[in-house]
Amino acid sequence: MTNSVAPTLVSEASLARLRRAAPALLLLLALALASLLSGSTGGLRLASPDRSHVDQLRRVIGELPSGSLVLIAFDADLGTYAEIRATTRAAIDDLAAHGVRLAIVSFTPEGRAIAAAERDRIIRAGSADPPADLGFVAGSEAGLVRSIESIVPSGAAGETFDAVRQRGGGIGAFDMVLVVSGSDISARSWVEQVGTRLPGLSLVAIAPTFLDPELEPYLRSGQLTALLSTLREGVAYAQAVSAGSASGPGPTVGPLPMLIGMLAALAVLAEAGFRRLGRRGRRPARRRARP
Repeated sequence: MTNSVAPTLVSEASLARLRRAAPALLLLLALALASLLSGSTGGLRLASPDRSHVDQLRRVIGELPSGSLVLIAFDADLGTYAEIRATTRAAIDDLAAHGVRLAIVSFTPEGRAIAAAERDRIIRAGSADPPADLGFVAGSEAGLVRSIESIVPSGAAGETFDAVRQRGGGIGAFDMVLVVSGSDISARSWVEQVGTRLPGLSLVAIAPTFLDPELEPYLRSGQLTALLSTLREGVAYAQAVSAGSASGPGPTVGPLPMLIGMLAALAVLAEAGFRRLGRRGRRPARRRARP
């Protein structure tokens, strides 16, 4: 029986050199990220966003007369709502700033959970006129079709409810619908089920990126009045609303939070890699028995 020892996979000297080089590697990665995202002036920018969709939505909202009735259909998915949450909140703020009256409805259980949370957030923020709550309508697209005739729950009180009742009580009582889209009920459902029956109703939509290919044709055909369905458009819109203007340069993102987050993630990955290398280097070699 003889023992043979395999050579050390990674020497201590190599590990030490890697550790010394880590800060420089992280700095180079950060500089590369900054060069890819930076614009011609200071600050990190999202590369050349197309602002036409942003300007279109802002124009549609800006043309609404004060006191208009706007329905927000919350049917986003819990898994993808994070992508469009800031955009949706900016749209609610944009509508409120133009003096419109809002109501919220959902046709999916996930959307109802999100709608309830957002309405509660608005109330906790001290809003004197939170959106009227039309609740959850069961039946998915069948419920959507039924709501064309009647969407206001019996016994509901408030100026918004009264105004909707005076106009007929259904979806057609609203001047515009903002569809916060999800996979089960998206702006496509609204175009096909509601837009065909109420062709004069203005439909605008906010959607996560995965829905963009199926919704863009409806925007080009005019069946959707406005659409935001990419992350860059959402960031541009949120910043345009906060700035109070639809004009100006592309959206900027503060460099420190982004760089700190990227560097922290890279540091964790690098440290984990060095630990694995260290364990391999110190691992006792397997002994092989030879006859």
